[in-house]
Amino acid sequence: MGKSIACFLILISLLAGFGYFYMQEYYPLRAELFEYKEENRTLLSVINELKKDLEQGDSVVMKPAEDYVAQDMRDMIDGIEVEQVREEISIILPGKKLFPPGSVELSQEGKDMLFKIANILKELKGRKIMIEGHTDNTKISGSLKKEYPTNWDLSAKRAVNVIKYLISEVGMNPENLSAVAYGEYHPVVSNDTKEGRNKNRRIVIDVLPR
Repeated sequence: MGKSIACFLILISLLAGFGYFYMQEYYPLRAELFEYKEENRTLLSVINELKKDLEQGDSVVMKPAEDYVAQDMRDMIDGIEVEQVREEISIILPGKKLFPPGSVELSQEGKDMLFKIANILKELKGRKIMIEGHTDNTKISGSLKKEYPTNWDLSAKRAVNVIKYLISEVGMNPENLSAVAYGEYHPVVSNDTKEGRNKNRRIVIDVLPR
């Protein structure tokens, strides 16, 4: 009988010790492992979402730089037209904004406009740029006729003066610039009206394809 009681007491002590170990050591460890599992599930969920974003991002076609440059000009500069065909951009500037009537010298408004355009064009590094000079079909008269007897001469000088400004005041690379004179021979509308003649007197800045 005495031995049975002693064994019972020993068993009770062992169970109590095991209970203490469970509560003090194993239970907190089990709770910590459960927290790690929950964190792991959260991380896996985040990783899966990132994978989806990356897969979707791979399917998005980035716009070429020309698209952004053309849109910036439309948004930031009033009074110009911007046409784009793939990599080529054509910026049409009204002659009346660039040059005072009967003059080949740039107006202040024209200089301000060219400055804004050139600083946007700098984003397209190394591209060749051609400046086109256009006039209406009005014959040259007055004092201007002595120096510029034809519209060929007038359109050439205006295009060259635009280039000089872009080089001296904006710092564009002269190796990338060229000028061409079209005179009156590439009108965009009829010269029969004042509005038409105003539209035909223009400078076109062509950003050429690579």
